[in-house]
Amino acid sequence: MIKRIEKLRRFMKVEGLDALFIYSYENRRYFSGFSGSNGYLLITDSYCGLITDQRYTEQAKEQSPSFEVVTHGIEPFKTIQEVFEGNVFSRIGFESESISVHLFTTLSSMFTDCDWVPLTKELLTLRSKKDPEEVEIIRKAIAISDQSFKELVPMISPGMTEKEVAVELEYLMGKHGHEGPAFGTIVASDTRAALPHATPSINKIKTDHFLLIDYGVKYMGYMSDMTRTLWIGSPSEELKEYYYLTHDALEKSIEAVKPGMTGHELDTVARQVFLREGLEGYSLRGLGHGIGLQIHENPRIVLNSNEVLEPGMVFTIEPGLYVPGKVGVRVEDIVLVTESGCEILTNTPRHIHI
Repeated sequence: MIKRIEKLRRFMKVEGLDALFIYSYENRRYFSGFSGSNGYLLITDSYCGLITDQRYTEQAKEQSPSFEVVTHGIEPFKTIQEVFEGNVFSRIGFESESISVHLFTTLSSMFTDCDWVPLTKELLTLRSKKDPEEVEIIRKAIAISDQSFKELVPMISPGMTEKEVAVELEYLMGKHGHEGPAFGTIVASDTRAALPHATPSINKIKTDHFLLIDYGVKYMGYMSDMTRTLWIGSPSEELKEYYYLTHDALEKSIEAVKPGMTGHELDTVARQVFLREGLEGYSLRGLGHGIGLQIHENPRIVLNSNEVLEPGMVFTIEPGLYVPGKVGVRVEDIVLVTESGCEILTNTPRHIHI
């Protein structure tokens, strides 16, 4: 955590900030290591404070040894005020997209002599390059995901409902040690796969169609994310063409990854595959997203993104085609940017035929 605090303080110096007030779970955990559900961080160039309630005092001391842990009572504001008054600063950055109106109004009214500087994506950007410890945790999350899917596939058969498949998958993820699904598991059969975020229903798996499964696990706070489109029986040649195009877009995108390119440039690689076939209108506006303590982080691999890819970034590549009433196909892997290209972290086979 010390290196992360050092990185944060360099950012503060560049931005002319004397202090940072951090409230969001993800940033609080990233910079302090504390995984409890309630807490506030105050960080200056010489002080690191973690304010939480008595449920988490001992946990906070164990997980955040570099921080002074301060316990508040039922009402946290008096304690926050005391911690603030123990430090001298005039410009304090805060997470404008995470903090509630009530919390901000109360704090700013208590400290009217402070210049409150709103931050949006700056801290998310600081988290975009994963350190070796983070990469190893993500690898473990992916390993749980891969093993769960491997055990799920033999269970799948025509006649099962989407809900039944989702329940079996989530049971297996729990059995192998996840902390919960990374997001709502998506299971969509035949034409329902054309809904990019379909909720599992009582729709039954049909022979000679596709079955799309998109899911992820949470492990030690970090996420995995993978999509596979399974062949059930023998889909028609027309349906297979959508599948092959999507698979081609994935492969070309992975081959193209290199440090220095922008998210927009990588998105364009996959988009060109669909444009040549006149199907780009059935794709989404983005190819992928960073992954870490949140399921959607930086970098954003989307149209018009000027974020530059750097070694250490971890993100999904997930091209898809969604033709209403006909077909939905998505194939998704997670990659780690290296000095010369990328490493594919997902190990589940892409083509699965039942």
